[in-house]
This record gives sequence, C-alpha cells and structure tokens, in this order.
Amino acid sequence: MVAGLSSDDPETRTRATELVARAYRDPIIAVLRHRWSLDTSDAEDLAHDFLDHAFSKEWLQRFDASRGRFRTFLRACLAAYAGTVHEAAHRLKRGGGALHLPLDDADSLATTAPEVDAIFDREWVRSVLTLSLEAFRCECEDTQEGREQGRAVTYAVFLARDVDGADMEVPPSYSALAQRFDVPPTQVTNYLNWARRRFRVHVLETLRALTASDAEFRVEARALLGVETS
Repeated sequence: MVAGLSSDDPETRTRATELVARAYRDPIIAVLRHRWSLDTSDAEDLAHDFLDHAFSKEWLQRFDASRGRFRTFLRACLAAYAGTVHEAAHRLKRGGGALHLPLDDADSLATTAPEVDAIFDREWVRSVLTLSLEAFRCECEDTQEGREQGRAVTYAVFLARDVDGADMEVPPSYSALAQRFDVPPTQVTNYLNWARRRFRVHVLETLRALTASDAEFRVEARALLGVETS
C-alpha cells in the first residue's frame, strides 16, 4: 500500500489510495468524535477533508518505515491536521484570520493522548478484520467448478458462530447450527475448521497490504493474532 501511493502507475496509486481510505476512515472518524467532540456528520466531513489533503499533498508518501509504523504516522498526521483546523475555526469565531500551518514536516506532528491512541488502534483492528471478512466472503461465494454455490454455506456457518456469535452471551451450538443449515454436526466442525484457517490467511494478507515493512508486518501479526510469521 505504501509503495503503491508513490507508484508511477495511476491504477496502482488508485488502488492504494482506496485501501488507505477503507482501512483508516472509521478509525479517523472515531478519533475525531472523541478528541474534538464532533458529531458523526462533522467527523465524517473532517475525515474526508483530511484524507483529501493527505492524498493531494502527497503527505502520506513521505512516510519513512525506519521511523515506526504507518498507522502511527497517519494518526500523528491526523492530530496535527485536525488540531490546525480546530484552532483556525476558533480564531474565526473570535474574529481573527484563519490560521495557516502547512503540514510538511513529520518531525513537528502533534502527539496524541493514550486514550485517543487506544480508540484509533481498536477501530483500526476492526477495519482490518472487516476488510479480511469481506475478502473471505468473496472467496467463499465465488462459484467453483463442480460446486455451484461455492462455499457460501461454509461462510454462513462461520458468520453465525464466530462473527455474529461473538457478540452473544452464548454463541450458537454446533448442533443448533447443523439444524439451522441442514447439515450434520460433523460437517459444521469441518466448515469451521476450514473457515478459521482461511480467515486467518486473509487477515495476514490484509496486514501485509497495510504494513510498510516485514518487521512491521511481524509486529502487527503478533499483536493481532498472537502468531509468529516469517
């Protein structure tokens, strides 16, 4: 993704830009709502403005992987940008001129409070899992030769047990899932074993796309999945 932002190929740049927006839009909105007490619509507007600024000014392309994680850099960029906009708005209310502070020096970026960092990180994890789940759904629903419905039932069982079921006090039992999807309980076990392996692969692929170095990828995989990767 980071390399794609600086690619000479317009399609590659577009794909990288879209991935950044999909992965970071919700974390950005969550931080804006918490840190600056914005309502949802205002936070969405400011998130759009921030991303538009970051892409048009090629700010994110300046990220240096040797200095930390990309999401830490982006979060600091957001803090500086939103802080500048917030101060400018207050100056205008007081009758002063708009504040102009070009965000061109990564060394001068604002730091954020621990609770804001925690909110951003939590929403980033949610985005990673959402992107991974969408990729997994596409894999399962693709029609395969000799399997007219692909693995749509496998995905539905996984969704019911491990995704929707995760929010329940007691997730649905294997026997309940077997009855619901009209398959033997042993098949539910097979479905879930396969789905969990494949979903983990998609999570790792998403992390690989969103990280800027092998070292960062290994750190994120260890933090999110508790696994060591090569």
